[in-house]
Amino acid sequence: MKWGGRTGGKRFLQLLGVMLTSAALLAASPSTALAASKAPVLDESIVGGIPYVSGMNSKSWPSIVSQAAVVMDMNTGAIVYAKNPLAEHYPASITKIMTALLALKYGKLNDRLTASKNAVNQPPDKLYMVPGEVEELQPLLYGLLLDSANDAAVDIAEHYGGSVSKFATMMNDEAKSLGATHTHFVNPNGLPDPKHQTTAYDMAVIARAAMQYPEFRKIVQTKYYNWKGQAWQSKLENLNTMLFYYPGCIGLKTGFTSVAHETLVVAAKHGKDTFLAVLMDNPTDYSIRHDASQLLDYAFAHYQTQTIVRKGQTVGELVGPKGTTAAVLSTETVEATIPKGGAPQYEDSLQYAFPGHTMAKGSVIGTLAVEGADGKLLASVPTQVAEDLDPTEPIRVEYTLLPLAVLLSLLFVALRWIWVRRRNG
Repeated sequence: MKWGGRTGGKRFLQLLGVMLTSAALLAASPSTALAASKAPVLDESIVGGIPYVSGMNSKSWPSIVSQAAVVMDMNTGAIVYAKNPLAEHYPASITKIMTALLALKYGKLNDRLTASKNAVNQPPDKLYMVPGEVEELQPLLYGLLLDSANDAAVDIAEHYGGSVSKFATMMNDEAKSLGATHTHFVNPNGLPDPKHQTTAYDMAVIARAAMQYPEFRKIVQTKYYNWKGQAWQSKLENLNTMLFYYPGCIGLKTGFTSVAHETLVVAAKHGKDTFLAVLMDNPTDYSIRHDASQLLDYAFAHYQTQTIVRKGQTVGELVGPKGTTAAVLSTETVEATIPKGGAPQYEDSLQYAFPGHTMAKGSVIGTLAVEGADGKLLASVPTQVAEDLDPTEPIRVEYTLLPLAVLLSLLFVALRWIWVRRRNG
């Protein structure tokens, strides 16, 4: 191309204009994209509010005597076995799981509780406290969960609720917030009352929530505890005999009244898999333990927990104007219950809002939605940026355009000076 004549000068000015315009447009129009992974869909469904693992073959289920039962994957909340899961039954002393949950939620282990006359007058099983006896919450919880102490339950209720009735309201509110919507408690110990009922599924939900507290987990898998009360001292033995003979048992709680019959909540862990079984209304202690063993054996033989997304895993990336990228990380682990030997199937998608301001590393930028085969939402997990992110920096005109503009301007002045001199010369 000739730059010396009139035509060459016009062409240069046109080219310069195109170059400057293109550079400005590139700088003013940041393009962002978020990569979302796609995979087959997880085969899981929700029926009647219960998250069953789909593909279950009820013909392979064990035959049990208990009138109601569920088995839950404690890692995911998915149900792998159910018999009358929403039928209302008297819970008896498995009620105390909720009592302990609220004590740990609102109290401290070194809180000092004073036993009232109402508390010490509760029927056995109990710790035989005397009116005015002061005990810390921690030993009371051991008495509550190992020895099923009714006096400890009322002591806890009156301390944290102000009264048994007010504490029962707290119990019902907590149950509803957890999704145990077929439950109504009237006392903290499970003594018979026509209005005090729950379901096998609801108790699984409550027990799973309680097991999130490390101190609760520690207590319910303790076999023996030395109680040193003011009037009575004893070596307490955990009434949950599953701890003594079922492999991997990690708790939880037994119950019995004349109207509830035998009830049981039991959890066991094999490797990375943990299953929770709830059984209600069984005539004998031996029978309910036999039922529980069959159900746990079935769960461990047929199902496993599989990780879909790990906490800290890169689930996508932001792509900036000049190809710069910022990784997007999951802030939580997402797991699914699948048949043994199977592969997890799921679909996930990322939702985000590209920020107009600086974001520090670890800032939440959107969510990762994981859906099952039926389109039901399995998890909605916050996502965060893996590094400091300043979306304005790569598009600032003073950094991206000014050096080029100055260079081209000087070149333009020099070439125009040459062009004018040649035209006049």
